Amino acid sequence: MKIDIRDITKLPNILTVLRILLIPVFVIVFLWGNGNIELDIGRFNKENGYIIAAAIMILSGLTDMADGLIARKLNMITDLGKVIDPFADKLTQAAVVVCLIFRYSDIWVLIAALLVLIVIKEILMLIMGVMFLRKGQDLGGARWYGKLATIIFYFQVIVLIGAPVLSDIAAAVMFCIMIAFTLLSFIMYMREYYRLKKQRGPNEKGE
Repeated sequence: MKIDIRDITKLPNILTVLRILLIPVFVIVFLWGNGNIELDIGRFNKENGYIIAAAIMILSGLTDMADGLIARKLNMITDLGKVIDPFADKLTQAAVVVCLIFRYSDIWVLIAALLVLIVIKEILMLIMGVMFLRKGQDLGGARWYGKLATIIFYFQVIVLIGAPVLSDIAAAVMFCIMIAFTLLSFIMYMREYYRLKKQRGPNEKGE
């Protein structure tokens, strides 16, 4: 892997950087709408906070889809993009989950469980990914189960953010769904890594 900082000027990477820059904007707007901080945003009031925060998350999700499509269609896949794109994804997910604890404090245990699962999953996947890359094995792109878990996450959190009248019971069900699909993605990725490791084992002995 050879990272060239000049690749930051390529459109997919610009979109990824935009997604990272949207994170603090989302956090501030969400906390303002939730009443945790005070802001003066002209004609907008706190009731608009959830809608604006949901719109920011929709924009984030659209840039996530767009950068991948553009990179593949226009042959703009770079090693820099392979690093900052998943970083932007996971940082966004962590920021959103932490913010939702302020909104749904009565079910904070479920939200904390989702956050811990995301952190453990990403740390282990990072370790496994580095191990394979050091051995010169390209893991390829995201698998269908990873993409499915991401789509479900974005859909659920947009509803959770943009619907202030959502009950704790409904929110708890949605968090359980996110936990289930995140766990499924985690297990499937670990199975894939184990399969790749077994395939490489005999090759390493024969080298």
